[in-house]
Amino acid sequence: MKFVITSCIALVAAIAKVNADCFSTRLGYPCCSSWNKQVAYTDNDGNWGVENGNWCGISNQQSATGGQCTGQNQGYQCCNGCKVEYTDNDGKWGIENNQWCGIKNTCSSSNNNQNQNQNQNQNQNQGSSSSGGGSAPSNPPKVTGGQTGKTTRYWDCCLASCSWSENTNAKHPVNACQKDGKTVINNFSYLIGSACSGGSGYMCSNNQPWAINDNVSYGFVAAGFSSGSQKDWCCTCQRLEFTSGPIAGKQMVVQITNTGGDLSNNHFDIQMPGGGVGIFNGCSSQFGAPNDGWGERYGGVKSAADCSQLPTELQEGCKWRFNWFKNADNPSVTFERVQCPKELTDITGCVPADDASAKKLPW
Repeated sequence: MKFVITSCIALVAAIAKVNADCFSTRLGYPCCSSWNKQVAYTDNDGNWGVENGNWCGISNQQSATGGQCTGQNQGYQCCNGCKVEYTDNDGKWGIENNQWCGIKNTCSSSNNNQNQNQNQNQNQNQGSSSSGGGSAPSNPPKVTGGQTGKTTRYWDCCLASCSWSENTNAKHPVNACQKDGKTVINNFSYLIGSACSGGSGYMCSNNQPWAINDNVSYGFVAAGFSSGSQKDWCCTCQRLEFTSGPIAGKQMVVQITNTGGDLSNNHFDIQMPGGGVGIFNGCSSQFGAPNDGWGERYGGVKSAADCSQLPTELQEGCKWRFNWFKNADNPSVTFERVQCPKELTDITGCVPADDASAKKLPW
């Protein structure tokens, strides 16, 4: 009997310890398995992981431990060598046999850190400055084995459809903003009404594109695909390589924040201020834009000089079209899904539930 009582006490103590370490149970989410140390998202509550497509909480003890190398607990092989090709929040990565591999913890850090810092500084110096930040190689690897698609452009100021919790599998939907385009609406316990349909929610003004360097940009899109549903697409990221027009060969990493009934299969509608409001126009109520928006309703303004018609906070994204994008008219693309860069998810607040399983960016 003493053994049974002692065992019960130990079990209760163990459960109490797990619950104390794993914050997510009080929020209605399970704790991650002990082997899962991959942090997919971090907020004020703690570190979150993903298992079987569902969010789970990573305990403080799990976060403090790791495998023999970066990514081992995610199923990646350890590198044989110590050459660092890429560094992210997970750790240091190498490439061997054309596959990503994790740098071993036993590798000397001094030379690797020096090389990595040199590479990062070189990439940043090659790129133009932007408020969104980020770094990428000036000659990024080509997209291989991807699908083909097309692009258009728009900026309608309307609340993005991925701002509704029911439209995404992510823990947090895309940020919505008040009329000023800056103040984020934080209460997602109810459906936020779009200003384009009588509500008060608008697209946030920071959802505009920016250049990392001459050949790579980051930004946001509305999208439609030949398979799946909006709930599968919302907040996922794609690497686009343009294959036609004056920007052929350039690349753009985009996060999907919206969709629309007018979008066809493998269709990316790039958000760029002054790109045309299209079907809906929330810019008139938000910024006092003309009835058809700035410039033509479909197509937008005609030149960089016309960007002066837009509010100051939208002019950089408008000029991006005539600078980095070279005023390309609906170029075609080859694309592949990738893990979302932190620079994009920091803006939208939305991280796909299965983001950790997506292909890493090759830089």
